[in-house]
This record gives sequence, C-alpha cells and structure tokens, in this order.
Amino acid sequence: MKAAGLLGDRISGLLFLLIGIGAIWHAASLDVPFAADPVGPKVFPIIVGAVLVLSGACILLRPEQVRWEVGDYGRVVLVAGASLLYPLLLEPLGFTIATALLCFACAKAFHGPTVGSLVSSVLLAGGFLVLIDILLGLPLPRGPLGI
Repeated sequence: MKAAGLLGDRISGLLFLLIGIGAIWHAASLDVPFAADPVGPKVFPIIVGAVLVLSGACILLRPEQVRWEVGDYGRVVLVAGASLLYPLLLEPLGFTIATALLCFACAKAFHGPTVGSLVSSVLLAGGFLVLIDILLGLPLPRGPLGI
C-alpha cells in the first residue's frame, strides 16, 4: 500500500511538472501586437507555470509519501469555501480586505496562530496590492475604504 501511495505522489508531481512546463512554453509563444498594458499577456501564465513546476518538482522529489492527517477534509472544505467566497467579496470589500480574509482563512485552516495569521495575512495582501496595482500598474478593486 505504501509503494502505491508513493507512486501516486510521483505521478502527481510529474503531472504538475509537465503542466507547468507546458504553461511556460505556451506563454512564451503568446504574442499580442498591441498590448494595452506594459506587462503583456505572458507574465501571469509564466508565474503560474513556474509555481506548478516548483510544486511538481517538490512532490516528485519528496523522499516519503504525502500523508493525510485526521481532519484534513475539514481544512480542504474551509480553503475551498473561502476561495469560492473570495470573488464575491472582491468588489464590495476591495482587493486588500478580501485577500487578507482569504489568507487568514487559509492560515487558520492549517492551524496557524491567530495573531501571526492575522499579521501575515494583512502584510501579504498589502504586498500583493503594491506589487500588482502600484508596481505593475494593473488596477485592483479598492472597495469602500479605498485600499
């Protein structure tokens, strides 16, 4: 049973790795003669592809089988529910608050300490706002507070 689980991990890791490589390869072929934004259409799929490649490599090269803990399904439901609620909260609350709430829910799902989860969630949301909205110039919803 252990060998079958380890083989499943290796197959999953290889699939993530190949999908990531495919996403990067496809993104490199994207060409828009008139891009309205300075970043262009390549950056996002390249970032997603790089994350998939890194994740796939980590799963593929992990020496032991990934094990589920008792209660993991509740965490999956919490993260999935927060992720489904996120786009509904994005416009009314704004990017920073909605993203901080999503990050906080994910941190708590994985038993993060409350204060540390709150601080890191706010910092992460603020960092993403600065990176995407200010540095890349891609406007994000600001919500009622203007943040």
